[in-house]
Amino acid sequence: MRLVVAALAALTLAASPAALASDKHPTSAEIQTEIWCKDCKTTLDQTNSSSTREIVRLIDSGIAAGQTKSEIKERVVDEYGWRVEALPAKSENPPTLADLEDEVMCPVCNTTLDQSSSPAARQIERFIGVRIAAGDSKGEIKDMLVAEYGPQILAAPPKEGFDLLAWLLPIGGVLGGALVLAVLAWRWSRTREPAPEGASLGPALERRVDEELARFDES
Repeated sequence: MRLVVAALAALTLAASPAALASDKHPTSAEIQTEIWCKDCKTTLDQTNSSSTREIVRLIDSGIAAGQTKSEIKERVVDEYGWRVEALPAKSENPPTLADLEDEVMCPVCNTTLDQSSSPAARQIERFIGVRIAAGDSKGEIKDMLVAEYGPQILAAPPKEGFDLLAWLLPIGGVLGGALVLAVLAWRWSRTREPAPEGASLGPALERRVDEELARFDES
């Protein structure tokens, strides 16, 4: 986990000078939006339980000590990794609800949010709106939804692991069905094919036909 946090921090620092300044001089509110509480199923800025207040105090003490954002997040994960996880730094271009509506499924209707009018879909849309207002990126919001509902909440499942089957099985089914239909069509056409013109009857059958014709002539 420490390596993951360090890698995320390195990517953030390389993104822009503004990201570098934010890492060196973070605010408590900024860091709280980048720490996900596993029990609360939300970020620290959206909860006020006694257990999360301990983590907030740890964040505040790190800021007072002059630590960078990446150092504080790493320390939080080291001490409370069983309860929280670090999220990537916020995107400079936050998504809109329209960006996610056609990529997230309604768990009741089994359609995308933009095609559903169920209360469940409206609840998920409100959650997305709250996370957008908090500055979360599209990927972060999707990760939160997957943590709550499972990978089936996404319109397009990840192309890895067992979820890869969701992409391969339909393709394999279509190809297999097409192959079966092709074989059946070929066999059906063969049974309806007329005998080719000029086909010989074979020596024994020709001899028998000649004998019958000769007997018919004699009579």
